[in-house]
Amino acid sequence: MKKLALAPAVALAITGLAASPVIAAPEAPSPVDTQPAKQSSAKASFAKANAQSSGESTDSEDSKKLDAKVSVSPEKISQADLADSNKGVTVTITGLEKGDVISDNISFEEGETKTAEGDTYSYTIYNQSGDPAAVDPGTINFAVTVKRGDEAQEISSSFEVTKDGEDDGDDGPEAPDVDPKVSLNTDEISESEFAKNGIEVTGEGFTPNGKVTAVGGSAQSPFATVEVEADEEGKISATLKFDGEGELPAGDYAVWGVDQESETNSPAQDFTITEDETEEPSTPAAEAKLTVSPETVSPADFVKEDNGVTLAVENCEPGEDVHYVVNPKGDSNVTAYDNTVKADDEGKANVNVYGTSASDPSAYIGDYEVTVTCGDDELTGEFSVSDDANAGGSDGNEDDSGSADGDADGGEAGDGGDLPRTGTELTGLVGGAGLLLIGGISVALTMRRKKTPEDPSEI
Repeated sequence: MKKLALAPAVALAITGLAASPVIAAPEAPSPVDTQPAKQSSAKASFAKANAQSSGESTDSEDSKKLDAKVSVSPEKISQADLADSNKGVTVTITGLEKGDVISDNISFEEGETKTAEGDTYSYTIYNQSGDPAAVDPGTINFAVTVKRGDEAQEISSSFEVTKDGEDDGDDGPEAPDVDPKVSLNTDEISESEFAKNGIEVTGEGFTPNGKVTAVGGSAQSPFATVEVEADEEGKISATLKFDGEGELPAGDYAVWGVDQESETNSPAQDFTITEDETEEPSTPAAEAKLTVSPETVSPADFVKEDNGVTLAVENCEPGEDVHYVVNPKGDSNVTAYDNTVKADDEGKANVNVYGTSASDPSAYIGDYEVTVTCGDDELTGEFSVSDDANAGGSDGNEDDSGSADGDADGGEAGDGGDLPRTGTELTGLVGGAGLLLIGGISVALTMRRKKTPEDPSEI
């Protein structure tokens, strides 16, 4: 490797020149023979070292026109680094052909040349004196000459020498060291919860007051990006939600932060979106319901124990108390019915209300109010006992079931008279209101329980 030196006398002649920008130069791929360093003349002020030639080229009568290019690396170097023979400035010449002759006006001695072995040639120039102060800060201009046969090309170039201790970079002050990290508020979240609230990200170790991009995604693509600004301590916080349409499907995802100032990524933090648990849709509790059947009944049918009026309740709580009250409307000598039964295991409770004074059915003619209490529900209905032959449940063609007064209309009621039920008697009174005697015989309310029908439709 040949090394040439920069003469101190020449170094003094280049002070006070302007700076040039830094552009990285390509490295030379392979070394060539090394020669011992020798003192340069006043014209060849710098030494060259690490001469290299690379690439392959074939001799041809139709050689291309000279179009060589020169680059230097670094373009900005400190006085100390220029005086270091292991550093210096590397000059790289490209666009050569094998056999091209190379020289420069700064490091080559007068008349000295080198021959390219391929399409690239590199060498390094440095201050051979070893004294950093021998070369003042400023711009060093030089020219490289390339000859190909009778044609010659001169290429100008330069590099800048900076004062020791000054920044010799090209992008201003060096960015502070960063060590970004992110964390999540959970490592598992359901689809619906993520769709509603997203996932919260916090981080630290970013460039203070710098821009940070929080990214959420999978191995295939991101699902969200949010740009935030770190605080003066380099901390961030953000919420990531799905940027696309619909909901983000269940699966494994990750979140990381990108420090824009230093172009540094934080380690990724993994999390999982889980499928929502499916619950069997619950059927809302049906409202309690009261059915009065029939709503109009003849006096003859009303006094038949197997006819009367059926009060059927459904949708109560199984085993719950069901309270029935039947009151005659207006002035009446009929005693009110008031009783409580329990709902069966299907929440049903039925009673059959009828008159006990079979000898005087007309005593029950009138309208009746029905009130049933089932838990918090209060149900109301009404029915009428009418002497209209077409009212009630009998059509007059059914077998006589033993009407107390022998009325020809007696028989089973057309509406539910033959169904099992709980029976309770309404007492008919003759004479003034409040009397409980009929023909001198005391009449009492009684209740008879039977099997509850399976379905209200059977009533």
